[in-house]
Amino acid sequence: MKNLIFIILISISLAFSASAKNDGGGSSGGSSGGNSGGNSGGSSGGSSGGSSGGSSGGSSGGSSDSGEGSYSGSTGYDKELKRILFEIEKNENYQGALKDLEIYVYENPQNANGWNLIGFASRKLGKFDDAELYYNTGLEIEPRHDDILAYQGELYLQTDRYEMALENLAILTDICIFNCSEKIELAEAIKKYELENNL
Repeated sequence: MKNLIFIILISISLAFSASAKNDGGGSSGGSSGGNSGGNSGGSSGGSSGGSSGGSSGGSSGGSSDSGEGSYSGSTGYDKELKRILFEIEKNENYQGALKDLEIYVYENPQNANGWNLIGFASRKLGKFDDAELYYNTGLEIEPRHDDILAYQGELYLQTDRYEMALENLAILTDICIFNCSEKIELAEAIKKYELENNL
């Protein structure tokens, strides 16, 4: 019950910004936001988010071809979320993706993959407080979401919370057994942080 109230409050707060920005969504220009800042996760962030989402729940979004709102309640990567993921992965259009994701999570508050992507886009834009809120919301829905745990760990490193990043790596080590790119990415980010900070 507490989780549901938390999600509803987040959705309501996003409603105001989403309704102001709801200008048709999908036609935002791909290359307009393509700055090259954030090499430490821009290219890897989208691809691992997509692969995890596809395997963990992509089949549950099978009704995504019946028009607007048809993906409500989905837990996978539906057609709209895949389109937004493309903007993030291929075009690095974090600003445009963020606008679309604000609408998406308002309409699909139970989809942890949506919260993962809005957290990722926010983090890439340097909106660390927002990113943390979005990651926490996604983990309320799906506590063992490997992408969120990895990206939240990277956020902890970016905000100098090394011990918390180690905790996320320990969780990923526990839940990821085979082929866990998220665990590897976070471990590499931690090693880099340790070298840069003489730890």
